[in-house]
Amino acid sequence: MKLINIIAIIILVLYSFLFFTKTNLKKGRKKKLRKYIKVVLGFILLIATINVLVLIGGNMKKTNGDITTKVKEDNKSVEATTEEITTTEETTTSTTTVTTTKQATTTKSSSGTYKKISYDLSGATDKGSTSKGYQILEKNGITYIDGYMIANKTYGLPESFNPGKLDKVVSDAAAKMYAAAKKEKGYNMWGQSQFRSYQTQKSIYDKYVARDGKTAADTYSARPGYSEHQTGLAFDVCSDSQPCITSGFNNTPQAKWLSANAWKYGFILRYVDGKTNETGYKYESWHFRYVGSELAEKLYNNGDWITMESYFGFDSKYKD
Repeated sequence: MKLINIIAIIILVLYSFLFFTKTNLKKGRKKKLRKYIKVVLGFILLIATINVLVLIGGNMKKTNGDITTKVKEDNKSVEATTEEITTTEETTTSTTTVTTTKQATTTKSSSGTYKKISYDLSGATDKGSTSKGYQILEKNGITYIDGYMIANKTYGLPESFNPGKLDKVVSDAAAKMYAAAKKEKGYNMWGQSQFRSYQTQKSIYDKYVARDGKTAADTYSARPGYSEHQTGLAFDVCSDSQPCITSGFNNTPQAKWLSANAWKYGFILRYVDGKTNETGYKYESWHFRYVGSELAEKLYNNGDWITMESYFGFDSKYKD
């Protein structure tokens, strides 16, 4: 309740008390009563008038205050909007700079984009280390060097090992690689002869041995249990406009694109030209194996491919 109302009520009460006291001591109560009523009504009208004036004054003050506050808020809003626009422009400029930097260094660094496949190696047997100090572990007949599954002429896979298809991480990365080749160059490529079971590899190898002899077959085809295709991490690439899985693919634009770009998707050119003494196999421009971005970039070596054998320090030779 406002102070003016309280004062008015107190005055009214005091006046009523004094009036009745005086009236009761004198005659002519009716006349006095009418006078009292008029006075009371006058006081009520006075109080109502005062309230109306106070209310109007308060509303005017509140309205002025609201207008002032609104103007201040609008000014702040404008300032905030201006600051936001400035910040956005600065952020956009900063983002553009970062994006440009990333685009400019795409051919130099993509580490972490495609992750290394991890394996549960708890309980694995420690088989020592490679000539370059990388740990060799064996679990369930499978060899892992620095955490990477290895399948070459030295390290084989058990006949029972059968993932049945490419690892999903590998197939997803391959799909992105093919899409990029299509978008950038119009090349239509796909994976051919991807996962192969022990039995399938045996059938293929035996066919080559029957045709070319064991010595020759060993230079381009893995013996059953020693093929990377059995790991579910490797595949051969084909193109609809070029020879498929033959030496005729080596100098094609598609082969050159793969050699220059596969590492960006976590793949390595597994059997490098001129490195038969390291890998044990002839150059295969179509054979790629997934290792993840970090290692792929290192083995890409700015276009001068390094083999897994050379990088980690292990060999690839059959025992017989």
